[in-house]
Amino acid sequence: MLGLWAARALTRPLSSFAAAAENFSLEGAAEPLPERGPKEIRAVARALNRMHERIVRLMSDRTRMLAAISHDLRTPITRLRLRAEFIEDEANRKRMLMDLDQMRAMLESVLSLLRDDRKVEAVTLVDIASTLQLVADQFGDMGHVVHYVGPTSATAAARPDDLHRGVTNLVENAVRFGAEVTIRLDVSDAMLVIDVEDDGPGISDARKQEMLEPFARGDDARTMDYSTGFGLGLSIARAIALGHGGELSLHDRAPRGLIVRMRLPVSQAPRLAA
Repeated sequence: MLGLWAARALTRPLSSFAAAAENFSLEGAAEPLPERGPKEIRAVARALNRMHERIVRLMSDRTRMLAAISHDLRTPITRLRLRAEFIEDEANRKRMLMDLDQMRAMLESVLSLLRDDRKVEAVTLVDIASTLQLVADQFGDMGHVVHYVGPTSATAAARPDDLHRGVTNLVENAVRFGAEVTIRLDVSDAMLVIDVEDDGPGISDARKQEMLEPFARGDDARTMDYSTGFGLGLSIARAIALGHGGELSLHDRAPRGLIVRMRLPVSQAPRLAA
């Protein structure tokens, strides 16, 4: 009995370490590991807690630095655009203005990915169905064929601006590659599933995970413009899904096309995003 008690006392902290590693988060919301048990176990728990704090601080500082750089670059770009207006050669003026507009659009995309306003946006009860129908109507007004399929009303706790921006990014990608898009909502007791389906060429299984990373794009061209995008739409939507305690995944659509699936928990309150 004493041996069993000793073995349990040694393995319980190890189970806590394994659980902490599985639930590692940059949000800083996780509880620190309890520093109890034998001297060696306490030392390991203390070291892991300090490592977690250092990683969170490092990532937070890097994100703030990148956001500050992207924000500050907007001022010289604006000045360059004003000066470019005085270029007499019309062809060169148009090309320069086009390059500056592209740079500004890229910076806005990066800021949208890095900005931390999700920390302060309140979690409220949102009619998810109305939000999705609004997104479909907005793209319909721009001449795209976007349908909403789902319940007329479905209320859940979410950050409304984040949710709208995330779904909008998904539909922007879908209309870029497909002629017809469907936003589908399925609600159960525990999970809310938003599918954005298109009839485009789809994405190979080998590239599905890669496409969720920042600056990954569906084509292999080295140039970027408004038609190809900057490769941030999916990563921003994924960050929003993770911030709500959910996930984002890519799936094949039959007979052709892509399904981008955002799964959000209904009963769990959304977490604060980093």
